[in-house]
Amino acid sequence: MTLQLELTTQEHKADALSHIIQKANECFDKADQFFGNKFKRSTCNLKQRGRAAGTAHLQKNELRFNLFMYQQDPTEFINTVVPHEVAHLIVFQIYGHSVRPHGKEWQAVMRKVYGINPSRTHTFETPPQKQPYTYHCACQKHQFSKQRHTRAQKGVEYICKGCKSNLQFVGKIT
Repeated sequence: MTLQLELTTQEHKADALSHIIQKANECFDKADQFFGNKFKRSTCNLKQRGRAAGTAHLQKNELRFNLFMYQQDPTEFINTVVPHEVAHLIVFQIYGHSVRPHGKEWQAVMRKVYGINPSRTHTFETPPQKQPYTYHCACQKHQFSKQRHTRAQKGVEYICKGCKSNLQFVGKIT
């Protein structure tokens, strides 16, 4: 039974990745046609974790996608997240590091090439934190992941975006 479940899960992952790669290639094809250029295709994987639906690793020419979020609404994910991340690579291949990640160049690619209203955020549910750690500032409590907590314990200082005070460790939520 466990082996059958693993095969089903692996088949599902492979199917999801296949759909993502197909959409990414369609996005590159649209950009090729729009710009009269042949952009370098990227690798795609399902290694993205946490709160991001996807990330574009520019120097590696790699796109990482979050399977947890894909599974919530595959159609919405394919139609919004994949073009969003491909647009980052297109902009990087044209302009390099001289532009902002969600700047006017990226927004123009989203609108003019893909016909999508550019958005920096998504509406997918994020996976629950496995080991949340509580920190506080002058105005509220904050939840840290194990990784962020470890960085804080090694001396990285985090500041609240609201009140601008340093975050202090309160304790681990069990």
